[in-house]
Amino acid sequence: MEPGTAPSRVLSLGLAFMALIWVSPFAWLFTNAFDPAATGRLAIPQSIGLENFASAVSGNAGQQFLNSLLIAAGTATLSVLVGIAAAYPLSRLRIPGRNAFLWTLVLLRMLPSIGVLVPIYFAAQRGGLLNQLGVIIALAILNLPFTLLLLKNFFDTIPIELEEAAYVDGASLWQIVTRIVIPMSRAGIAVVWFFSFTGAWNEFLLPLIFSRVEAAFPMSVGLYAAFGLQGAIDYGFLAAFSIVYAAPAVGVYFLLRRNMNTGFAGVGVKG
Repeated sequence: MEPGTAPSRVLSLGLAFMALIWVSPFAWLFTNAFDPAATGRLAIPQSIGLENFASAVSGNAGQQFLNSLLIAAGTATLSVLVGIAAAYPLSRLRIPGRNAFLWTLVLLRMLPSIGVLVPIYFAAQRGGLLNQLGVIIALAILNLPFTLLLLKNFFDTIPIELEEAAYVDGASLWQIVTRIVIPMSRAGIAVVWFFSFTGAWNEFLLPLIFSRVEAAFPMSVGLYAAFGLQGAIDYGFLAAFSIVYAAPAVGVYFLLRRNMNTGFAGVGVKG
């Protein structure tokens, strides 16, 4: 036996064991999702069907899927729009203490959500926003510190000479922002939109407290409510529901991957 062969085999076996542990939950998920008679065991299905997926996208489950899309897409879009409107002036105007202001906001955002839940709830109650719109506004406000910080950093990388040249050529502020700043910051906007979307998609506490009725629940709350529904656990439905729940976030990632991979691509002006 050559020196080093035994350690290599041990390492390979260890990696194979870790891979098996990592794959097992996914194997359980898919076998139960496609098994019409799922019992919750990790076993080869006797038959394969889409009945569980049909249940996961119809009735209350289907409505919860649409609710999640509305809340996540609405939160991400509102966060980006407000973030652009606030981060661009912070990037271009020499406001005293702007960096301290931004980092103070980030520090406040690091507080647990439960710590600000009570004032947010009573503010929404007084404003008649104990609904999905209230969830979107609340999540956008909570996302704003990181949104401002990230977008400001992206706007800082854009040479101001480009904007000055456009202004000399007669471009308005709106044209400068929409035709120069936003296109050159699309990687940062994609990153902010993606993280805002996934954060809102996975949010549980605010939708639970604001919605309070099953028809208005998103999938994160619906998945919790489905456990033990009517005194029994439908493993096939839960497995299919979990796959449907995970699919949009994965899909959004692949749709935005090209822009996100652009990262902080360098931009500059040649003399």
